[in-house]
Amino acid sequence: MKKRFNLLLLAALTAVSFGFVSCSDDDDFTATIFDVTEYPLDRTKFTFPLDTFLKVNFEQPYNMNFIYKMEDIASDKTKNLTPASYDRSCELAVLIKYLWYDVYKKHAPEHFLQTYSPRILHVIGSKNYNASQGTEVLGVAEGGLKISLYNVNNLRTTDMDMMNRYFFKTMHHEFGHILDQSRVHPTSFNTISNGKYNSSAWQETPDSLSLGNGFITSYASSGTSEDWVETLANYITMDSVTWKRSLETASYEWEEIDYDKTQWEDKRKGTYSNDTIGYLNIKENGDKKIYRRTCLRTNDEKQNVILDEEGNVQWLNNQGYVGAEVILQKLEAVRLWLSENFGIDLEDLRYEVQDRSYLKDAEGQFVLNQFNRPVNKLNLAVEGDPEGRILMQVLLDEINQYKALKED
Repeated sequence: MKKRFNLLLLAALTAVSFGFVSCSDDDDFTATIFDVTEYPLDRTKFTFPLDTFLKVNFEQPYNMNFIYKMEDIASDKTKNLTPASYDRSCELAVLIKYLWYDVYKKHAPEHFLQTYSPRILHVIGSKNYNASQGTEVLGVAEGGLKISLYNVNNLRTTDMDMMNRYFFKTMHHEFGHILDQSRVHPTSFNTISNGKYNSSAWQETPDSLSLGNGFITSYASSGTSEDWVETLANYITMDSVTWKRSLETASYEWEEIDYDKTQWEDKRKGTYSNDTIGYLNIKENGDKKIYRRTCLRTNDEKQNVILDEEGNVQWLNNQGYVGAEVILQKLEAVRLWLSENFGIDLEDLRYEVQDRSYLKDAEGQFVLNQFNRPVNKLNLAVEGDPEGRILMQVLLDEINQYKALKED
């Protein structure tokens, strides 16, 4: 049986080995915490263009060291990890600037990034599996100082959904942990879904059930801190089409029932045309479950849907709340927290990220492809570019421009 891995992002709230570093006042901000005299840029190295880009765009303005030459001292030695390739590191570096740092630079108060930016960003080429738990770690935030990102060698700039899942959402998720450590989210948030968190088995819960329970993702249901940053990160990076569909799913109560082959096959043949059966899911232990929206049904083995006098499905809600309303309540708490503590408008952040990621028409609406998905802007020609380059090529030129300074 093929093993299924759930995506996991971690926030290590304890101090790292060289001490916890709190955010200082702007007056105490130094040019850099790294010894640039000991590690000068070598113009003869193949990596000189990227090294220069990182120094100019991250280290000098934000005191952040972008590490792509994997350091074992900063890695999880219990895992079989591999370094990030140079080309994928270049792509990720310009995308981090474009979809994270430049967004906050534009919409956050002056010196925000100098104060709250992680001091170390460590990118690793391979995935980070927890094989015994069936989970996959996408990123780790450590002590308000460092963020690690994995799976860089599989970055595909043609697949925005993949990049959102592994990188862009992860960036905002882990940065959300850092901000939360500086300005702790309101305790009232922790009571919204009190008693509904599942720290030990969240990975076994499909997103549909989690949405119906008021969590934007299953991982959000693992604890209050993850719920907080998952709400923040998903709202910023999730396109409006997917966000709308998620809230639609969250508008219903979902149920889990045991798989019945005869019943499932009959319904797939259309025997019960009014049934609202959802989908089949095979668990790690081989158990087969069906997840469906709860509605009024006959009390027999066939469990036919009972329609009202007008022929409509009679939806049920036994939990006493609507998941979509809970998610929007959490989102409002995040929006207020960002505004009051950091002077940042969440809607501005989201609009900027979406506008940089997806193609929009003249009226500002997403342009959808044949699969009804927003069109990836990174792979479209830049309007007015004399060479007809796509946006990704233009972004990479921020690194390639330094090739002229390289010495053979």
